[in-house]
Amino acid sequence: MTIRKGLHIAAAALLCLLVGAGALHDAQAQSARQRLRSVVSRQDEVQGRLREIKEEQAEAASALSSARRKEQEARDRASAARRRLEEVRGILRQCKADLKQTEEDLAVQRDTMSRRLLALYEAGQPSYLEVVLNATSFEDFTNRAEFSSLIARQDQNLLTTLVETEDKLRVQRAELEVRERQAAELRTEAEAQERLAEQRAAEAASVSARLEKDRATYEREMAALEAAEEELAAIVRAQGSSSSGGGYTGTSSGRYPMPVSGRISSPYGWRIHPVWGGRRFHTGVDIAAPSGTPIHACDDGRVIFAGWRGATGKTVIIDHGSGWSTSYGHCSSIYVSVGQVVDQGQTIAGVGTTGVSTGNHVHWMVYRNGSHVNPMR
Repeated sequence: MTIRKGLHIAAAALLCLLVGAGALHDAQAQSARQRLRSVVSRQDEVQGRLREIKEEQAEAASALSSARRKEQEARDRASAARRRLEEVRGILRQCKADLKQTEEDLAVQRDTMSRRLLALYEAGQPSYLEVVLNATSFEDFTNRAEFSSLIARQDQNLLTTLVETEDKLRVQRAELEVRERQAAELRTEAEAQERLAEQRAAEAASVSARLEKDRATYEREMAALEAAEEELAAIVRAQGSSSSGGGYTGTSSGRYPMPVSGRISSPYGWRIHPVWGGRRFHTGVDIAAPSGTPIHACDDGRVIFAGWRGATGKTVIIDHGSGWSTSYGHCSSIYVSVGQVVDQGQTIAGVGTTGVSTGNHVHWMVYRNGSHVNPMR
């Protein structure tokens, strides 16, 4: 074998290796992109369910608030009924005391009247006996006109007092019955309102606990999917825009101006998530601005993603070269396409609130070799 022939064979072998490596590289990138699409699709499903749960939780929160308000109203009514019951019980105690005193006064008056009538009879007034025998009751006896002519004026006063005491006793007994019924009704109402309050509180707590459990389950799945998406997206970013013929060949410093004029509503770093709650790491900077406000490319580069991207909704990702890339999420509209080369300051999208968002803003991210870094460093 000549040296020239040996070189030809070696070159051919090297070419085969390079072609094979390139094919392997493309296959890995294609596989990563397919897995990414699968994860993003599943993420969209989970986010749809999460949005439903959020709506259900909003309804449950309203129902819980209403139930607790009704619970408090029931407790207030029960407390008011208890207070009225105590007042009525106080009146009842006084009624019973007054009734007892009236009964004692009546007993004394009847005894006095009996002794007086006995004295009149013993004094020899036979007509009095006829009045007594003809009377059908004590009241009938005291009302007989004949009796008035048999007794003196002081006896009339004694009789009048006796009759008034009898009337007072009847009125007090009637009031006592009314107050006892009122007390029973108030006691029943208070007990019913207290049971109703406890029932409403238990129902509201049950609804709240069920929805919180559902939310926690889907949030765990969402967190796992977000982690998987980020891992696969990092692979795609590391490959550059393989689908468009190679990564961007320009250079970038990694120092970028803000892509939109607005207020920073949430900085990079740990925070309580505004939608799902709980402490999570915010991987970018949120810049609040009116819907449709132009979003500008932070630097020259090539668009490697333009479309829906899970939690960030409509998103644009630009490869700037030198391992740097930027992402712009929650857009209302996208004005560029994958593979397009853009200039710094070019309008690439409009501010929106797509994906998981609480209002119009852009979720701006900066990546260094596939890992997010603080855009404001």
